[in-house]
Amino acid sequence: MARLRTVGFLQQDIRWPAPIVLASCASVALTVGLFVYAVDRGKLLGTWPLDATVAVSGSLFGMLGYWLPSFIHPFAFGLLTAAARPSGLRPAYRACVAWWAVNVAFEFGQHPLVSARLANILQSSTGTGAFQQSLSDYFTRGTFDVGDLLAATAGAAAAAGVLWLANHLEGRDAG
Repeated sequence: MARLRTVGFLQQDIRWPAPIVLASCASVALTVGLFVYAVDRGKLLGTWPLDATVAVSGSLFGMLGYWLPSFIHPFAFGLLTAAARPSGLRPAYRACVAWWAVNVAFEFGQHPLVSARLANILQSSTGTGAFQQSLSDYFTRGTFDVGDLLAATAGAAAAAGVLWLANHLEGRDAG
């Protein structure tokens, strides 16, 4: 269990299981990601009933807003996947690698040399339903960015670091 000491007159140990620490870190990261889409980009998953850009003018996250979602995705989902594993097992570093690979694959899917071909293959092999069209649009209308690849790598590495720390504080082997 991760130990956190309180400050002031309540000097006692509080024990937090690693899965709670991991899920909490992931939740905070996902909340930040929602703010990026809602505030900086003016949309949330395609629609946002309350236009938050009216309340906050300008860019809340600045240049970080371009790459923060690519950092948050492997970070948060790597931690959530690790938190869902049964306790007593070694840390799930493979979850960080798997979510990194998903992000990298989707980023390369937006590359101009493959995006149109990938969209055509997707639609010809699985049909032209709403999901397939959305995925095809993601590849053809998205922009390949090396910065997103770096952000995804940093997010997966940060998730592995948090995973190591949470398990180290809990006393489990993090090797």
